[in-house]
Amino acid sequence: MRTILSRGFITLAGAILVLFLMTGVIPYQNQQLHYFNAAEAGEGGCIDYDQGENTIAINCNASFVDVVQAINDPDVIANLGNGEYILDSNLEVADGVTFEMTSNQDGLRYLKIAGENGIIVYGKILIDGVTITSWDVSDDDVIQQNINGTIPRAYIHFAASEGAQIINSEFGYLGFVEPGRRGFDLIGGGGPSHDMLVRSSKFHDMWMAFYSSGAYNITVDGSEYYDNIKYSLDPHTTTHDMNITNNWIHDNPIGVICSDRCWDILIEGNLIQDTTRAAIFFSRNMTDSIARNNHVINAETGILLSESPNNQVYNNTIEGATGEGIRLLNPELMDDGMTEGNLVYDNAISDSEIGIRATRSHNNIVENTTFADNIESSEYRLLADSSLMIRGQHFDNALITGDDSVTGNLVEIVGSGTIQVIEGEVDEDDDGGDEDEGELHNTDIQPYRRTLSDGDSITVNSSL
Repeated sequence: MRTILSRGFITLAGAILVLFLMTGVIPYQNQQLHYFNAAEAGEGGCIDYDQGENTIAINCNASFVDVVQAINDPDVIANLGNGEYILDSNLEVADGVTFEMTSNQDGLRYLKIAGENGIIVYGKILIDGVTITSWDVSDDDVIQQNINGTIPRAYIHFAASEGAQIINSEFGYLGFVEPGRRGFDLIGGGGPSHDMLVRSSKFHDMWMAFYSSGAYNITVDGSEYYDNIKYSLDPHTTTHDMNITNNWIHDNPIGVICSDRCWDILIEGNLIQDTTRAAIFFSRNMTDSIARNNHVINAETGILLSESPNNQVYNNTIEGATGEGIRLLNPELMDDGMTEGNLVYDNAISDSEIGIRATRSHNNIVENTTFADNIESSEYRLLADSSLMIRGQHFDNALITGDDSVTGNLVEIVGSGTIQVIEGEVDEDDDGGDEDEGELHNTDIQPYRRTLSDGDSITVNSSL
């Protein structure tokens, strides 16, 4: 048990704290929590176990070792040695409280959370260098999840938490379908969670590896997300001011999806591989956000914008899309927004079925796209009465097709110099034999506009 700090030491610590505040340097991850008073522990104390609720309540600044010492019950927290513990209760961090779980200070290496217990954070938490998973005590193993997420298991819930830091840690086999217990949840608790840093950590085999509602000032950087069941990263309803940067996201159904009135989301520098559906998904009125400098390999759709206006997508490299590299989509029933006013430029698409597809979408601009020769179907495809402006583009036998329309799909080419337009698809192996069949248009002087009905297509080349 810890002893109460002497008055003289407290005075000295106060003086040091004042010095840190004057210099403006007081790194959170280097702070030492020594505010816990062992004499106050126990029933009704600042660290208390409620047997009826099966919950450890932390109501003072403390570390994990403080909790172990205060509870002192192996049926609640069992020390397995070598830095491993089994937690067989909930652990709740009160509002205004700072709680640390670190390998350096606590010697905590691996926390196994038994059953469907969870860590619930209202205050501030630091998790550094720790692995946290679910645990089945009878099987002495993690708890696997089914495709529907119906198996209850451990979770981490941030409820109006402020200033959390998750560093150099690993989270696996957490979460199920219940809101707040989906794995790594930022939702509810009387207000939005905010000012969170997730860095250099791993999230795998989660029901949801990240879900938020109303959260803001969030950074997820340099981490790995893989083998997650429902979503890997899902900033949701009104989440804003979030940076998702430099992560390796692989072997998930969806890479990053931001859905339902999110704004000011930056998705940058991520490597996203082997995604069943969309690697990056702007969904349901996501606005004023950016996806740039990402590398997508093997997805159904590289980058998908649906019911989402006024975003920018640029400098991305997309390879191996079985559907399309980039898709601009409005569903048949639109109730959350319109995919319009988006600027998509300087992207490279290769080894994909379709380059860019527009479906029921209008007033979007695509500019200076690099297509490799191995686009299987067409560089541009317009469906369901779409329109698309292509600007500042160099064309090399680019096929533009129109499908499934009533009034026709409108393609407009502007600011792309003189182009040659040939009706239908041109065999790329004919060594330019059809070169004289097309019409020339100077798109710097006047836009080229063409309506493509079902099955119509044109081949476009830039003229020297």
